[in-house]
Order: sequence, then structure tokens, then C-alpha cells
Amino acid sequence: MVSRKLGILFLISVVLAFFAGYYASNVVEQPSPTNRNDLFNYVTRIMDEYYYYDLNDVDEQNALIASIESAINSYALANNDPYTRLVSSPLNVEPRSDEKFVGIGVNVSTEDNLYRVQYVYPNSAAENKLYPNDLIIGVLEDEAIYFEDLSSSFESSTYLVGNIDDEKILIVEDPDGVISNVTIIYKEIDTPTAYTKDLVEDGIAYLRITQFSGYQEGITAGTDRVFYDRLVELESTILNENPENKTLILDLRDNPGGSLSALHNQKNSNSEDFQGITQQLLRRDLENPLFTMIPKSGEINYFFGGQNTSKPYDIKVLVNENSASAAEVLAAVLNTRGGYTLYGNQTYGKGVYQNYIYITDIGGIRYSLAYTEGEWFYDDGKNVSTDPLDVEPIDQGGIHMVDMPIYDGEVSFNQLSQSLINYQHFLNYFFDFSGDDLLRTDGYFDLATENAIIAFNTINDVDNEAVLSRETAIRIHQIYMSDKQDIQKDVQLQSLIDIIKNP
Repeated sequence: MVSRKLGILFLISVVLAFFAGYYASNVVEQPSPTNRNDLFNYVTRIMDEYYYYDLNDVDEQNALIASIESAINSYALANNDPYTRLVSSPLNVEPRSDEKFVGIGVNVSTEDNLYRVQYVYPNSAAENKLYPNDLIIGVLEDEAIYFEDLSSSFESSTYLVGNIDDEKILIVEDPDGVISNVTIIYKEIDTPTAYTKDLVEDGIAYLRITQFSGYQEGITAGTDRVFYDRLVELESTILNENPENKTLILDLRDNPGGSLSALHNQKNSNSEDFQGITQQLLRRDLENPLFTMIPKSGEINYFFGGQNTSKPYDIKVLVNENSASAAEVLAAVLNTRGGYTLYGNQTYGKGVYQNYIYITDIGGIRYSLAYTEGEWFYDDGKNVSTDPLDVEPIDQGGIHMVDMPIYDGEVSFNQLSQSLINYQHFLNYFFDFSGDDLLRTDGYFDLATENAIIAFNTINDVDNEAVLSRETAIRIHQIYMSDKQDIQKDVQLQSLIDIIKNP
């Protein structure tokens, strides 16, 4: 059906193009470019000469980037490849370390020249000041500067760059349409790619890897180095005495992957280069590579462990449906070459890997091509996209099964709102509802939802008791973020601890 629709659309476009072409042939001269590489310049020259509206350099730059992105997306779509894409990054901002950054502490998406808050980092400058779905529309300096009046998102982004202890007054519009000034002092925000947490359990250590970052001199130490430092700490404390009776939980859940160099530096174990994580954990066996990678050339690249002996303690690996790419490589080799068990949910299944090529700098933005370079294989030729990893299932539950509620305006009795769905899920979690007491989760504000909102607002001293207001949403967001960080509320992790303690 999709192909037929596309065919019809194509036929219509051909017919329209025929009539348009007939008319144009009687109006303007139509010299043809000598080759396909001249087409963009040819079209631009024609538009500049005959187009009714005036074009400037910014228009031409935007058209060039759009044409490049369209070409990349077309090639990717033709090969069902969601990973190949155009990547952009601002040149006016200092390269950011993956371990920390200086800022207000939010992830945003752009809407024209404005910035929609998507996520607020815990313990950041923006915590309890900005919330998801707030819209940053300007800054207050000697006078109000509204981003909608600026020429580009690049120009508006310059007003959000700051150093430690800088104070900025942001002009923010909340989902109710209320505009306010929010004062924020910039600070350094830790975002470690590998970190530990104290489980308060004898003989059980915990180490989480959130992504894999490669070493960049003066910018990022690299996840392999950060992981090494954390592992040494654990091996000298929790995993020290009688290590044969100890367990390391390696948490790879929600890890989207990243740099291969963090996993393996492609050198032997005697190299002066710092060893990758797979080399730090697994024994070197020249007859059994940990994994292989095959690019377009067909040349097989082999990767081996770096240790003389296996680790004296056990390793349990946690994965889920968001563990992808390099995270799956690490999980696969720990399982098949290290003999360590994987727990949780089946992984994403990304059996290809990407590389980057610089394209151009335009308007203060650097553009690069992220392209699929090849496939990777584990356990003598298996690809995770067709041969899923062997994972012992542990169901997740509680707060980790609730998507973050995002406030999109006040909701009250008898209204239907898509944004209410996640709030209903949260209230089911918060009150531990089950069976007939479970709230509906279709976004309809019925009497049961109203009663739950009233109860929640009463407990938390929130006014407007019978509605989901911004004040209610803020309190829910605070509890949600706190509970998500509480390892005692991580059902999957606590279940694995029970398995370790009661084999």
C-alpha cells in the first residue's frame, strides 16, 4: 500500500512537473548543467536571477545544508539505515567533556530560535527552576533580548553560553503561557560515563557505564580510563579480600553505545596505550577473538582480551532493551568469552557500527557525516541483529516502568489529554494501586483520576486540589526524579542482588 501511494504521488508530481515545465519553457531559457555536481549551483543561479524574492547568503547556506541532508537521508532510507545522518555541532562552544560540562544543566530541542526544555539534570543549576516543556524564549541583559527577533538559532545559542558562576536571567514561558524571569548561576555539572554506587551489600560491588566516550586530549579522559579508576577503587575495597566470593554488577542498561576506542584500543596487552574496557576485564586468547568487525572492504578486524588471567571475582551484567551498539559488544563478549551471565531484558539488536567524516563549516556550525561503516560479530560469526544475546530475564517494575510525565497545561475533570497518560501511570505507582483500584491510563480525566489527584495534592500541600495544575506537575516531577535515582526503588537491580545473595 505504501509503495502504491508513493507511486501515485510520483505520477502526480511528474504530471505537475510536465505542465510546469511546459510553461517555464516558454518564459525562461533552460540551459542544462554539464554534470550532476553542478546542479546545486545551477539551481541557485536560476533562483537568484529569476526568483521573485531576494535571496541572501544565509538562504543559500541553508539550501546547501538542506540538500546535503536530503541526499544523506535518501541514501539511508534506500538501505533501511536509521543510523546514517548529518550531524551538526556549534563551533563557538568549547568542546564538551563527556564527564562534565559547564552550563545550566538542561537538554533542549530547538523550535525556530527558541529552546524547549526536554530534561533537567539532577543537582544542576536548573534543578527546581526549569522543568520539561518549559520554553526559553530570551534572556534579560541590559534589556530583554527575545530569540524570535534574532536571525538564527546559532545567534540565539550565543546568549546561552556561560562560564562557572556566571549569572543569567532567562525569559521562560511555561506550558500555561505564563512568562517569567528565571535567574540561574552557571555551574560545573558532572555527567560521568562510568560511576559506582554503594549498594550497602557485603561482597557486592556496583559499576554503571552510561555510554562509551573516546579519549580527547585536554577534553575527555575517555570511558576506558574512568572505568579503570572506578574498577581499581572497587578491587581495593569491596572486591579485595576473598574475591572468589565477591560479585561485581556491571550495569549497561540504557547505554546507547559510543566510541569503540573505549572498548578496545586495538593494540596488544603490552602496548603503552591505555587498555580498553574489554582488555581490562577479559583474558587474552589469540585463538578466540572477543569480537570482529567487517567494513565494506571485507577485511576482518580482530579484537582480543588483554589480561593474563581471568578476574578472581564473578561479574553479573545488567542489560535492557535500550542497551545498544558498543554496550551490546561488551555484554556479548563478557557472556561468550568471559562466561558471565547477562540479566534483565533483551538488548536493542544493533549489529552495525558507524564512523564520522567532516563535511564543512557553515555559519558557525560544523557539519559531519555519520555513516554506517560495517558490521560487528561475536562468538565466531554471530550478529546481534539476527542472533540475540542470551539474557536471563528479570522484569523491571515500579518507577522505572513509568515514562517521565511532561506537563502540557492544566487538566481537570471530564477532559481528555495525551499528557495526562503518564501522570495516571505515575499515580498508579505512587499509591501502589492494583486490581480494580488501578487508574485508567488513556488520558481521560475521570472521577477516579480526580480523586487520586486530590489525594496527591492533599499529601503534598498543593492548592487547586481537584486539577492537574503546574504546581501538581512540579511536585510529581520532583518525586519522579528522586525515585528514579534511588537504587532501592530499582526493581531489576534489587532482584539481581537477591539472586546473588540466594543462588
